[in-house]
Amino acid sequence: MPFSPPLTLPPKSPSHHSTLILLHGRGNTPSSLLPLCSPLQQSLPSLKIILPTAPKSRATIYARSLIPQWFDSWHLDSQASVSNPSQDEWRSIDGLQQTVFYLHNLLREETALVGGDSRRVFLGGLSQGCAASLMAMLLWEGDQLGGYLGMCGWLPFVRTVRRVFSGFDSGEGEEEDDGFDPFGRDSDDEEERPRDVESAVVQALRESLELESKGPFSRPKSFETSVFLGHGTEDDKVLIAHGREAASCLDSLGINTSWNEYQGLGHWFSPEMTTDMVTFLKSQTEPEKQKQQ
Repeated sequence: MPFSPPLTLPPKSPSHHSTLILLHGRGNTPSSLLPLCSPLQQSLPSLKIILPTAPKSRATIYARSLIPQWFDSWHLDSQASVSNPSQDEWRSIDGLQQTVFYLHNLLREETALVGGDSRRVFLGGLSQGCAASLMAMLLWEGDQLGGYLGMCGWLPFVRTVRRVFSGFDSGEGEEEDDGFDPFGRDSDDEEERPRDVESAVVQALRESLELESKGPFSRPKSFETSVFLGHGTEDDKVLIAHGREAASCLDSLGINTSWNEYQGLGHWFSPEMTTDMVTFLKSQTEPEKQKQQ
């Protein structure tokens, strides 16, 4: 799945302090996020913004139409999708796997450009872009990022995450009909087992995406990344219940998560949400500026 060059918005100021990598939603293009990027850079002129372009692929829920999407996904606009969030989840594996690889490369490149400090690199996205970038953040093997910004999104494989929670402490958990083992253990070697639920979740997600299970065996450093999640109460594309569930899972993982609901807002961002995102970004970047002075 080839990725086209991203749309890059250089900082408004001569200096480049930090970078935000922001993913658009399914069926859209990077330019759809420009109305959001303008106020972000007005408030943070040393912020560089990278808007990746989703490759085109066949969307199952749109009669196999060829559209820009980060992965093939399912409908999230009904109560049935809330009660069964893993419906047709297998369709997302290939696209998510490739998107995660792509985003991790971008994160490494931008970290190198800001002096090797990953805390000056931010990640986020809207709708399906939120889901894809959230998975990339959870599977990031480097140090903590500056922060994460998610809008109108959800957490892929949320049922897998919940299953790990239910079984980790006891080592048993409730048996599943599919015989799924969230830890993927082939032996009883204690050194190869996750030491905490956070690393167990990472292993389970890696296995869900058919990635090599190579640890971590203790809490990932990336889990120190602070997260902002915003969602409209009238979202008819991704029900707000999916956003709430994502925030709850992240909070259970010990991730500092700010959950924000916007009354009357549909499947998009608003001036109020944009203001809150600026406040979040400033709270994460200004302490670093002070340290450098």
